[in-house]
Amino acid sequence: MSDILSILTKDEKDFIEKYGISPSDIYDARGEIVKVYHDKAKALGCKFVVNSCMYGHRLKDRNGHCIVCHPKYITYQKRETNGGILYIAKYDKYCKVGIIESKRTSVEALIRHREYQLNSEDGYGGYVGWKIPKYWIVDKNIGKVERGAHILLNDYKVDSYYWHSAELTPTTELFKCSLKKAEEAVLLSLETNK
Repeated sequence: MSDILSILTKDEKDFIEKYGISPSDIYDARGEIVKVYHDKAKALGCKFVVNSCMYGHRLKDRNGHCIVCHPKYITYQKRETNGGILYIAKYDKYCKVGIIESKRTSVEALIRHREYQLNSEDGYGGYVGWKIPKYWIVDKNIGKVERGAHILLNDYKVDSYYWHSAELTPTTELFKCSLKKAEEAVLLSLETNK
C-alpha cells in the first residue's frame, strides 16, 4: 500500500483530520471496483478508501459511499468497530438492545441519561417506564455485537413507532421477549464478535 498522505489532496487531508480518520484507516483503491476493494480494505483493517473521483470526491467507505457528501457513513464505520456500552432496556414484556458510544462521563450517568431518553416524548415504541437492568462495557466491535444480538432476536422483533425530535420514527431495536432471552442473545453475540 502506498503512503496515503502522498496521494491525498490538501482538502482530503483537512477532511480526514476534521473527522479524526487516521491515514492507516484508508486503503488506496484507485482503479479498483467496490467488489474488489471492499474485501481488500477489510482484510487490511481499513474502514475507508481513496478511489476514483465521484462528484469531485474520492474518499469513500468500503461499500463505495462518498463520505464527503455523506459524513454519516464515517459514524457508521466507527460505530461498527469502536467500543462503548451495550445495554438491554426493559419495559413490561419488551426489551430493547442498544448501544451508547460516548464515554465522556461516568457509565452510571450515561445509563441514567439513556433511560431518560428512552422515556422522553411518549417513550421508545410508545412505552414509558424503561429501565436498563443490564449493560456491558465493550472494548471493540460494539456495532457488530449489537447487530449480532438483533439478528438472534429477530423472531421477537416488534414493529412500532416512537417520537424522536418531534418526528414519528419506526423502532428498529424493540423485541417482545424476556430479559433472559435478550441477555442470552447479547452474550452469544459478545462471544462470536470478539
